[in-house]
Amino acid sequence: MKNIIIICLLTLGLAACSTATKKEEKIDFTKSYETAALALTDAQLNYDAAVASKDTARIAAAKIQLETAKTNYLNSKTYYTANGGIVKAEDDQLLAKANTSLGKPVNDTTTVATTAGKFIDSTRVNADKKVKQVIGAIATGESKVKQVSDAVAVGQTTVKNNIVKANEGLKKVNDSTKKRLEEIKKQGNDLLNLFKRKADTTKNN
Repeated sequence: MKNIIIICLLTLGLAACSTATKKEEKIDFTKSYETAALALTDAQLNYDAAVASKDTARIAAAKIQLETAKTNYLNSKTYYTANGGIVKAEDDQLLAKANTSLGKPVNDTTTVATTAGKFIDSTRVNADKKVKQVIGAIATGESKVKQVSDAVAVGQTTVKNNIVKANEGLKKVNDSTKKRLEEIKKQGNDLLNLFKRKADTTKNN
C-alpha cells in the first residue's frame, strides 16, 4: 500500500512538471510571437519614414528590415499557433500591410532567409567600390598637384633663364653704347686737333 501511494505521488509529480513545462513553453511562444509582432510594427513604421524621405539607400535598408521582420513574425506565428496561440486580427492586418509595402500579395507567407546576407554583401561591394573611387580620386589629385608643381618649377626656370638673357643683352647693349660713345668722342677729338692744326698753319703763313 505504501508503494502504491509513492507511485501515485510520483505520477502526480511528473504530470505537474509536464503541465508546468507546457505552460512555460506556451508563455515562451507567446512572448516570441508578441516580440516579433512589435518588431514588424517598428519595421513598417521605419519603412514608411524611409519612403517619405525619398532616400534610396535608406529605403533599401528599411525594406530589408521589413523583409526580415516579416520572416521572423511568420516563423513565430507558426510556433505560436501550433502551441494553441490565437493570432490577433490587427497583427494579420499588419502582415498584409507589410506585404503591400514589399510589393507582394496581402496574404503572402513566403519568407526570405538570405535577403539580409545579400544586402550585407551588396553593401560591402559598394563600400569597396567607394574606397577604390576615393583612392583613385586621391591619386588623380596627387598627379594634378605634381603636374602643377612641375609646371611652376619649369616656369621659374624659364623666368630665371629669361632674366639671365635679358641681363646679358643689356650688358651687350651697354658695352656697345659705351664703345660707340668712345668712338664719337675720339672722332670729336680728332676733328678738334685737325682744326687746330689748320689754324696754326694759317697763322704761320
